[in-house]
Amino acid sequence: MNSAYLELSRPINGLIAFFSVYLGAMFAVGLGEWVVATNINVLLAASSAFLLLSAGNALNDYCDYEIDRINKPGRPIPSARISRQGAMVFSITLMGLGILFGFTVNLHTAAITVTVSGCLVLYAFCLKQTPLFGNLLVGVLTGLTFIVGGTSVRTVSGTFVPAVFAFLFTTAREIIKDIEDVEGDVRHDARTIPVVWGKRVAVLIALIFIAAVILFSPIPYFLNWYSWHYLLTVIVGVDLVLIYLGYRLWRNDSRANSAQIQKWMKWDIFIGLGAIYLGSSP
Repeated sequence: MNSAYLELSRPINGLIAFFSVYLGAMFAVGLGEWVVATNINVLLAASSAFLLLSAGNALNDYCDYEIDRINKPGRPIPSARISRQGAMVFSITLMGLGILFGFTVNLHTAAITVTVSGCLVLYAFCLKQTPLFGNLLVGVLTGLTFIVGGTSVRTVSGTFVPAVFAFLFTTAREIIKDIEDVEGDVRHDARTIPVVWGKRVAVLIALIFIAAVILFSPIPYFLNWYSWHYLLTVIVGVDLVLIYLGYRLWRNDSRANSAQIQKWMKWDIFIGLGAIYLGSSP
């Protein structure tokens, strides 16, 4: 395969989705259930998530090729390493395989994969350029990866907390990405939050979601769902980091600073998942 297609799929993001499904399954059945690691249904569901996310990335690049000429000129389509038609065929193929894998697991997983596929198409062609709704949809789809992990082992118990974390984290990060990409979005009349409502409004909404993560984080501990290991890790590794990043964003909403902040957030979510893991351990 042309390496540009691999770049188009953004495999790191796909791997994050893949392992999020495994974590969802693990949280659903208990960390002591090592059978999750070799469960074929979990593997198929995780592979489906990988394929669907990769398909969504390719479809987004197909739709955004004009904007990417300004914001991300090195990407495969604007750099002419892949044609738009090739990207569309690649996306359809991956999406079809992802749905097929979902149907081999069970009906609940199949229903989610079909729904996710429809949402990816809706997002790429319509909602991505609708203020806030596109950001919320991406957050919901990210949270669903943990729910899919649960459906693959026929119970969603234990997947609620990581799904909420992923939703709030991702929505905030997507809004900050819109702030980063505002230059190209303005030129092509993309109706993102910073374009339609202004960068300061976008910053405020992102900060609201960041605050929601911080406010939500201690609740599972006080409900006796997780141990003190969770609380300590989430406060030090997530909440304090988000307070710092939120302060940076408030002081400086430039493209360069927004890019750094959203990258920090991308990796900080793993600290949150680590906190859940530690808090769930016997």
